[in-house]
Amino acid sequence: MDSSEEHKKTLLSGNDDCCVVFCPGCNVLELSFGAMSLRISAESLYTLSSVLNHAKVRHAQLQNTAPANANVQSVSKARVH
Repeated sequence: MDSSEEHKKTLLSGNDDCCVVFCPGCNVLELSFGAMSLRISAESLYTLSSVLNHAKVRHAQLQNTAPANANVQSVSKARVH
């Protein structure tokens, strides 16, 4: 297999801001966010997906629920010295 065939990447998902491509020759996924890119294994992709989904749910809970009624504590914005 020559070098050009080895690195034919397949777009798995994406838009203008973010995308995920797969390189079968390397068996690596590449996440791109603007100028930053991260090469990871499939297992790492599943872990990252799980963590981000959990963060998304928790963020929604914090945004949609008053602190008095939620399972969170209010944070004082006063400076502590």
